[in-house]
Amino acid sequence: MNANKGFSRADAIITVACVAFVLAQVGIINAGGRDRSKREVCLANLRMLTVAWKAYADDNAGKLVNGAPIAPGGSPPSGTCPAPPAGLSDQVRAIVPPITSAFYSMHKDELPWIGPAWAFGAEPWYSDRSQSECLQKVAIDTGALWKYTGDYNIYRCPFGKKDAIVTYSIIDSMNGKYKWNFQGGSDNSPTMMPKNISQIKGASGRIVFIDEGTVGMDSYAVYSGSECWFDPPPVPHENGTCVSFADGHSVYHKWKAKETIDFGSGDIYNAHPVTCNALNDLYWVQIGCWGGLLYTPSCPVNLE
Repeated sequence: MNANKGFSRADAIITVACVAFVLAQVGIINAGGRDRSKREVCLANLRMLTVAWKAYADDNAGKLVNGAPIAPGGSPPSGTCPAPPAGLSDQVRAIVPPITSAFYSMHKDELPWIGPAWAFGAEPWYSDRSQSECLQKVAIDTGALWKYTGDYNIYRCPFGKKDAIVTYSIIDSMNGKYKWNFQGGSDNSPTMMPKNISQIKGASGRIVFIDEGTVGMDSYAVYSGSECWFDPPPVPHENGTCVSFADGHSVYHKWKAKETIDFGSGDIYNAHPVTCNALNDLYWVQIGCWGGLLYTPSCPVNLE
């Protein structure tokens, strides 16, 4: 009787399969750990940006920084960056917006927190305004918050789109582009649309910065008076996003509904949720933006 037959082909296959399984599990664990680390970086960035946002208010008699980099930017200093490719604008430097219409008048004498910083490849529908990394940095370091931050890295989440140096936006109600987006609302009070930090009620529940995964055109747009998204729900973090609040804390928020995730991954604007879970995803953002709903919701509000 031969008790030592050695490894058969079947034994070898089973052994290799077991080793591969173990390595795969280690890889999954490591990947999960890396994702959590990236999210912690993002949450820390948001907290630091909010500290800068509050410091600006402290230095300016409580006045909120201009949250909408919508004005035409100025050219960067000569020789700062290589010339952009033909057809792309180099108007990126943060400047006080020209008061040429009611649209800009709400930001009279207000330098925006950053200048226009659209990234190559980040927002293809604005490809004619996309900027190189150097020009995006000019948009950052000429903005009103740079003196309080001094670090390009905190303007970008590690999960952000490639080539985007900025992934965070200020939400509409925090001195953003709200006059366009206050749809169906009946209350234009300072508590809904504050210009001064002292006017913010319920600071722990009022969103300031939101991670869009790329930089938008202006502030993050949120309707107040209807069950409709304006900007798509951001989904850079495992079907969710990270936000900071006016009291300085930041959180990761995962969407409840596949419907919401589909709106976000499809970059669908003016999307109308149907299910109660999807509507509550929208309510969470609208309440975080405006401090409440200015309409009677179709579903019971459940923000848990």
